[in-house]
Amino acid sequence: MTNVGEVPDSTAASRMLAQLRAELPRALPSALSVGGPSPTAGNDLYEAYLFALVLRAARNEGYSVSFTDGAGGVPVEFRLRRSPGRLPSGTNFTHALLALPGVAKDPLEVHTGVAVIGKSKVAHEADVLVLPSADAQRCRQLRIDPASHDAILVVEGKYYTTPLTLGTGREFLGLEVDLSARFKVFAATIANPSVVHLLEGRKRIYEVGVLPGRKAERDIQERFAQALRTYRQAA
Repeated sequence: MTNVGEVPDSTAASRMLAQLRAELPRALPSALSVGGPSPTAGNDLYEAYLFALVLRAARNEGYSVSFTDGAGGVPVEFRLRRSPGRLPSGTNFTHALLALPGVAKDPLEVHTGVAVIGKSKVAHEADVLVLPSADAQRCRQLRIDPASHDAILVVEGKYYTTPLTLGTGREFLGLEVDLSARFKVFAATIANPSVVHLLEGRKRIYEVGVLPGRKAERDIQERFAQALRTYRQAA
């Protein structure tokens, strides 16, 4: 039977935020919330949730995880973009730094909601982007967006309360073709069976039904771990 995921219930937002907070130091309060006068939108929380799953996968693969802002300083508050942005701008936004203790490998940076340049030279938004720190530093110095071929992992997330349409699946295929990162992963809450058949038929890396506590959460975390493992093992 085709797994088409599920509609997020009323507790999904709070559970996604809890997953994120579990990966953050207690001394680093989050600007994200699920209540109050300015609650964070579900799609923004979904990016943060996928970001948290990358961090969890990294820790399981032996990476140390720390946090910094765009200026290289220690953040006093965990802040993620709530609209598409650029890696070299927004010094007050937080990103993660993944390092391999005792291994002579460039650390990795994990960003959310930043532009990445495809093979067509067109900019696309990466919901989660993982790339070597040296490449990220170069982008900041030159005020340019990262090229997709420098990325270790690009994640496209779709937090929907109604099933994704075939058109959305086709959009991801177009995005996937234009990006040259080795690992391009599609995550969604719920989709029409036609979308699942399309992605499966094209042998794309995807998981549907990615929500806290679900099997797809564990499966996509393993997808992220595979990308991090491949980087660690590369010469």
